[in-house]
Amino acid sequence: MNKFYKDSLVVGFALFAVFFGAGNMIFPPAIGFMSGSSWGFAFAALLLAAIILPILAIVAVSNAKGSFEELSKPIGKWFYVAFNLFVMIGVGVLANIPRTAATTHEMGVMPLFPSIPIQATVVVFFALTYYFANDKTNFVDKVGKILTPGLMIILLMIGIKAVISPLAIPSPSQVPNPFSASFIELYFSGDLLTGLLCAPIFISAIVAKGYTEEVDRKKMTLNASIVAGVGFVLVYGGLLYLGAHAGNLFPTDVARTDLLNGLVNRSLGNIGTIGLSIAVSLACLSTAIGLTAAVSDFVSSLTKNKISYKVMAAITCIVGVVIGAIGVDNIISFAGPIFFTVYPPAIVLTFLGLLKKYVPNVGAYRYTVLFALAISAMKGLSVLGIQIGIVDSIVSSLPLYALGFEWIIPSIMGFFVGWGIYKLTDKDCKEVSNEMIG
Repeated sequence: MNKFYKDSLVVGFALFAVFFGAGNMIFPPAIGFMSGSSWGFAFAALLLAAIILPILAIVAVSNAKGSFEELSKPIGKWFYVAFNLFVMIGVGVLANIPRTAATTHEMGVMPLFPSIPIQATVVVFFALTYYFANDKTNFVDKVGKILTPGLMIILLMIGIKAVISPLAIPSPSQVPNPFSASFIELYFSGDLLTGLLCAPIFISAIVAKGYTEEVDRKKMTLNASIVAGVGFVLVYGGLLYLGAHAGNLFPTDVARTDLLNGLVNRSLGNIGTIGLSIAVSLACLSTAIGLTAAVSDFVSSLTKNKISYKVMAAITCIVGVVIGAIGVDNIISFAGPIFFTVYPPAIVLTFLGLLKKYVPNVGAYRYTVLFALAISAMKGLSVLGIQIGIVDSIVSSLPLYALGFEWIIPSIMGFFVGWGIYKLTDKDCKEVSNEMIG
């Protein structure tokens, strides 16, 4: 195998591993179970929200010179800093990274070693996380060569068994619109945010392998994305199919983790339980490594290395130990409003990055994202329980509100409003816009 294709596999496996955290293992069977006989619609949502969009996010950042800052530049420097801090600190350091350790304990360690305290698990977990993440130039190779192959083998075994021997006949769907319900549910996986914020790490690793020319870098990014995408389709499809064919074996309000544990145990017995414990641990570790690397890289860059990459990686791991010890439920209880706030503008930004040469000017780019952010922020406040009277009434009356996509029409309006404002107020519009898309 020549070097190019070997590197494509390594980087592709690393992409798969960093995206595929414990949430990615929990959500496919849960939305399959929720959708029942309509599981095809759920899989379509999964394909879009958890496979296509995250990969497109990588491509969008690659098109923006491999920098999320460049991708968000038309909106303003403040947006790059605020969005990253909000996501990386609020979602990453305080929620998702500690959650990976807590999930490892509850799904990976407890089923096999119930006497081990959670404090011991999180200390060992973050010691390993720091080992892999403290060198951002080599962590992709470490993840791609060491962690991912074992993870994929276990997951493929679970998926193949699910397809060959379904547990039961699917029940009717528990929700009126399986596609939209599944798509919104997948906000909580955080995959799109991972794609946007971890992309520079992978692109730096690609450049470090010698692919410095833009055409070579983009080709390697595309190949690695295809490798990761094939892995996602096989694994997600198997897990979703497993959940969809659970029939009436579990109550409709079963917890996601209990559902996954129960499905695997019924399908593969004790061997499956052991395999799942290992897979969850590997998936969580991979995600923690990727997110820790992304957070550390951003903070060191933002502070002009006053807080170095390795120091921030150590701080992130120490915070992870403290928060991870309180358990999964306590960690995720405050995460919902954050995801509802940041996901719509992240989706919009991804598509703008992909299609930016067709965006007429900076104003269209900027206001599309800002309108999406305004609506999603109102939705986030509502989820948090903060009511703002007439504002809530306006948001709830928007088209597609019932499906959870109330931000789409305002985003489209923002495109035209921004285009018009910028055209009327900036005499150098064409020159600036050409610089933006160049």
